[in-house]
Amino acid sequence: MKHSYRFDYQSLAEILGQRGLVEPQRLKAALQASQAGPTSFPELLVSGSLIADWDLSRVVCDLFGLPFLPVDLYAPVPEAQIGLDLDFLRQHRVVPLTRHKRLLTIAMPALVPADILAQLQTMSDLQVVPVVGTVHTNNRWILEHLPAPLPQTGGEGAWNKIFDEGDAAVLLNLDGEQASAAPAPPAPLPAQVSPQSVFPKLPVPPKSR
Repeated sequence: MKHSYRFDYQSLAEILGQRGLVEPQRLKAALQASQAGPTSFPELLVSGSLIADWDLSRVVCDLFGLPFLPVDLYAPVPEAQIGLDLDFLRQHRVVPLTRHKRLLTIAMPALVPADILAQLQTMSDLQVVPVVGTVHTNNRWILEHLPAPLPQTGGEGAWNKIFDEGDAAVLLNLDGEQASAAPAPPAPLPAQVSPQSVFPKLPVPPKSR
C-alpha cells in the first residue's frame, strides 16, 4: 500500500469541491461532523443526499486509481472474515471479500482512511488490499451478515425476579387478599411479562363450615 497516505477524507472533499459535485459549505460541514462523531464522511455525504452513492464511488476510483468491486457484484467469501475483529468491521463498514495466503481484499464503503486500513493490517497481520464498494451495499451486507449483538438486559437475575413476584401474586390470590391492599403498584416487568401471565389465578377453595 505505497499510495495509502493519499487515502483521506480531506483529499476526497477537495476533489468533490473542485469538480463542483458538492457545495463547499456542505462539504465542510460534513467533514467536520465526521471528525467529531462516529459517522464517516462518505456515509454523511450519501445519507444527506449530497451526492449519489455510485457517483461518490466513481470519484474515489478515479482519484485513487482503485477498482470498483461492490459486494453485489462480487460475493464475499465467508472464510475471509475468520480471525478478524468483527466489531472493527462493523464500526468502519468494511467488508472482507477474499483472502489468499496473506493477502486480504476488502471492500470499502467508498473510502476508508489510511490509518484505519493500517489498523486492520496490524490487527489481522495480513496485507490489506482495498477496493471500492458503495456505502449502501456495504451497510446492507454488514446488516445481513454481521449484525450487532443484542445488548444483555439483566440476564438470569431478571427472570428470577419475575418468578419470585409471580409466586407472591399467587399466594395473595390464595389468601383472598385484594390487589388494592398493596401500598404501591409493582414496577413494569421486562418484555411486558406480568405475574398473571406466568402464573394464572387459582380458584379460592371454599371455606369449611
